[in-house]
Amino acid sequence: MNRWAVVFVACFAGTLSAADSMELTLPEAVRRALAQNRALKIARLKVLENEQKKTAAKADYFPEIKNQSTVAHTTAVEFIGIPAGAFGVFPNASLVPNQNILITQGNQTFVTSGTGATEPLTPLIRIRQANRIAASEVAATRDELKKAENEVALQVHAVYYGILIAQLEKRAAEQEDAYAKARMRESEEDVRNGNAMGVAVLDSQAGVLESEQSLLTIDLRLADLNSDLNELLGTPLDTPLVLKPVGLTIADGATREESIRAALAENPQIAAAGEAIVQAKAAVTAAKSAYIPDVSIFARQSYQNGIAFLVHNFGTFGAVLDYDVFDFGKRRAIVGEREARLAQAEENAARLKDAVTVKVESSYNKVERTEKMLRVATEVVKLRAESERIAANQLAHGVILASAQRQAVAANYKAQADLLQAQLGYLLARAELEQTIGRTPDQ
Repeated sequence: MNRWAVVFVACFAGTLSAADSMELTLPEAVRRALAQNRALKIARLKVLENEQKKTAAKADYFPEIKNQSTVAHTTAVEFIGIPAGAFGVFPNASLVPNQNILITQGNQTFVTSGTGATEPLTPLIRIRQANRIAASEVAATRDELKKAENEVALQVHAVYYGILIAQLEKRAAEQEDAYAKARMRESEEDVRNGNAMGVAVLDSQAGVLESEQSLLTIDLRLADLNSDLNELLGTPLDTPLVLKPVGLTIADGATREESIRAALAENPQIAAAGEAIVQAKAAVTAAKSAYIPDVSIFARQSYQNGIAFLVHNFGTFGAVLDYDVFDFGKRRAIVGEREARLAQAEENAARLKDAVTVKVESSYNKVERTEKMLRVATEVVKLRAESERIAANQLAHGVILASAQRQAVAANYKAQADLLQAQLGYLLARAELEQTIGRTPDQ
């Protein structure tokens, strides 16, 4: 750490009362946004959804236990016919049997019920790949959630700083307005005394209108920024916000090379792209496993009533083989499709690494540039403050008019607003760098 500079900026909320407003520091605003932002709530629910999909995929490892019950009615059943005398004729000339006999085989209405367990064997290859894909999807959605959190935190920084700048710009504009009105009164006095032309009054009146227009524009911008910040925080859009001062710390940070290495290791977009490669590889393996016959083993306990030649309760067990002998090239096409997706995922990961590297370079340059601008703005404030002090002394001795002193005050406020903008521009540049690396900006 080479130096510390702490700048406190007074932030006001106009005529709002404390009971109607919500006071916030920047870290509090970030924490509230991360907890309550609606877009982040949706992203967290997406993670939960994929976690449930992962649990469902894991269940496929275990045997499938099912019951199948049927009640059916047939239009006809088979029968056995025994003609009269089929078993012979007794001495008394009686036939055995003495008449034709029909024996039905089963009932027209019958019931079956069976409970069995089936355990896949070769399909476990595809099941394992499906579980890898499900686990990777969970990791990818978590990376997307992290990316969304970083983006929301950066947006909170930008809007928070924007409100602070607009508030100080409003104070500067109020001083400009006071200067313009004082200048108009002086011009009117000069015209009455014959020391100036009427056009001077017109110029002064135009200056007053311009300053009032500037104030109105800033008020509208503050209202918009207040609504934007409320939306990010997940609070009602009309909630008045009182933002507390921002502390500025200029310290030695990581080098450019260290920042790039950290971004390649931590950036959630790169991590999500890596998960996409894992998913694509698993999909290729699953597609190739379609060339292996599906072999499963099963065991079943059954009950029946109404089917001929079967006992009421019986068990069965064995193995099942299922194989597509010829599918007109479908499996080959699916493998080719999955391999193409894998190539896309690998190319996208390489593209993202290059893009993140460029973005880190750009953000690092912005940090260095805004730090230099901050030093210049600090010197300007010192000069403007001295100019205001001299103008106040000159006004006290009657050397200058009140309007000139007002102008010096307005210029000082404008320099302070520019300094604040430089300070917050530097902080925002640092926050952008943190967000690019993959960390959540929090202060």
